[in-house]
Amino acid sequence: MSRPPIARLTLLYGVACLVMLAPICSFGALGAATYQGDARLIVWTLAWDNHALLDGVRGFFDANIFYPEAGSLAYSEHLFGISLFTLPVYALTRNPVLAYNLVWILSYLSSAAAAHYLAWRHTRDHAAAAVAGLAYAFCFFRMHHGPGHLHVLWGFWIPLSLVAMDSWLTTVSWRALWLLAAIVTAQALASWYQAVMIFVADALFMSFAAASGLIAATAPRGPAPCAGDAREPGRAQPESESHAGSRTSEPGAPAAWRFSRTPASIGRIALQAVAGALVALAIVWPFARHYHALTSGGPAEAAANAADLAAYLVPPENTWFGQRLIARGIEGPRWIWGEQTLFLGWVTMALATCGAAAAIRGRGRAARRLRFFILLAAAAMALAAGPSASEVASGVWGWTPFGLLARIPGVSLFRVPARFTALTTLALAVLAGAGAAWLRARFGRAGRWTVIAAVPLLLAEFYVVNFPGGPPAPYPIPPVYRMLGTLPPGPVLSLPDFAGTPLWFEEADYGYFSTAHWQPIVNGYSRAEPSGFAERMARVSRFPDPDAVAGIRAAGVRYVVVHAARFPQGGAAAAGRGGASGAFRLLARFENDYLYEVEAPVATSEKPATTRAERVR
Repeated sequence: MSRPPIARLTLLYGVACLVMLAPICSFGALGAATYQGDARLIVWTLAWDNHALLDGVRGFFDANIFYPEAGSLAYSEHLFGISLFTLPVYALTRNPVLAYNLVWILSYLSSAAAAHYLAWRHTRDHAAAAVAGLAYAFCFFRMHHGPGHLHVLWGFWIPLSLVAMDSWLTTVSWRALWLLAAIVTAQALASWYQAVMIFVADALFMSFAAASGLIAATAPRGPAPCAGDAREPGRAQPESESHAGSRTSEPGAPAAWRFSRTPASIGRIALQAVAGALVALAIVWPFARHYHALTSGGPAEAAANAADLAAYLVPPENTWFGQRLIARGIEGPRWIWGEQTLFLGWVTMALATCGAAAAIRGRGRAARRLRFFILLAAAAMALAAGPSASEVASGVWGWTPFGLLARIPGVSLFRVPARFTALTTLALAVLAGAGAAWLRARFGRAGRWTVIAAVPLLLAEFYVVNFPGGPPAPYPIPPVYRMLGTLPPGPVLSLPDFAGTPLWFEEADYGYFSTAHWQPIVNGYSRAEPSGFAERMARVSRFPDPDAVAGIRAAGVRYVVVHAARFPQGGAAAAGRGGASGAFRLLARFENDYLYEVEAPVATSEKPATTRAERVR
């Protein structure tokens, strides 16, 4: 077993991060720079999770947005599995943006390392595995989701789960089972999308292993056998394990090693699988049960967010190759922010084709194990295609792969079938690594130089150019919100409100601002919203009209922040009328930001404001 060149790999992936992420990351302002919209929603979510753990908040899901709604964290992903990684940074700095940005960068590095390890298990070639690591970590799908969807990027547990499942199925040991259960649980707690994808990947692998005779009848004592084969995957190898009970020819396997599908073997695996599933479910269920607050748009919404062939093959307009197509008057390159922008990369696909051919032509367990990634790519692309036209017309899930999967309770919340491309990119990355290993072994020095030349071309296809707005700009929290952190507890309303407007994404700013004080806020930005939220915000947004004042009192608001400069027009006049209305007392003014306290007593059937405020703080 070769020792990994850790220093060289760390340098490689570190430099790749600096270069590839430069268009969408402000490395010099990691403590203050964020994109708008979903990025700030995730900053707030991770900060809330950390705040709840560190400060002993009663009611983890009773987050501080959408006041007076209870369980408001459930209107989007809770991201608890990711927040555990932001927790140390947040605990030391209380800077939610720094914690987010560091973990965001970690998502790329960890994905590269996980894919590298998975590919190395199959090729025993670190240079080839590095191709897989780069292809997976920096594929365009991940660059596309980089500016706002950390929960989509957080997929490094999936390749590790395939390694862990392979180890468990070839040893059938409890120790390997608990490692697999821990990995699956960690991925499932990251987001519902990742929970579904790791379930699909692992279920496919287990089915493939069973059908291919890659499950051990008994666990040999001593170290587990090598999961990969050092020999070239494309060359003919002795095939002596083609039937149940035959001895494996894999180097390093113990003499007692056998593969079979005997009742005893199946029973032991089934027992351990049930035990692991129950433990994982017991940990995940307290979080998953809150997803009842979310809904999906059924087949129609899924079809609008499904993949097509052009999405995979045509370079997007925000790549060098896409720009060249546009310059030549060719229509087809898609915008970077569309869910259907899924370019797989021609170089990656070419290397993956070599790896797939080597796996199909090869003999031996190593080649058979590589064939799984052909299955995984095909299955992921079939799921990404979403529902059929008949499913959309009827509004009922049918017999398409995605329709069948959506019949499983809760899986219909997977609203964007195109995101199954995350599994496609993993499969292609491993096959590309296998293709690189085959080229190096088959063509010697020429093959090695071919692989070296392919790497910059592979990354160049995914490099983002002309990204709208450039890297994120520093966006510090206004001082008015830091002052709120020094005041007695009370619900806060920030105006203007952007819910339901063309600038709806700016509503996420108020959640982000609330991380400076953790008072409950009436505003909210999430995947879904509670009943009555839109009507409440439409009423209070007419501040300081009498009906708006009545709505503010009815909502139990104690503080009102007016950002005069953010109003389309008349913000300063509205702020002045608020102070003259007699219903509010001006506590402070920070240039164009006004902080008022509601003067009149609140007459409402809601619970007292301080009770709710104390709970969320």
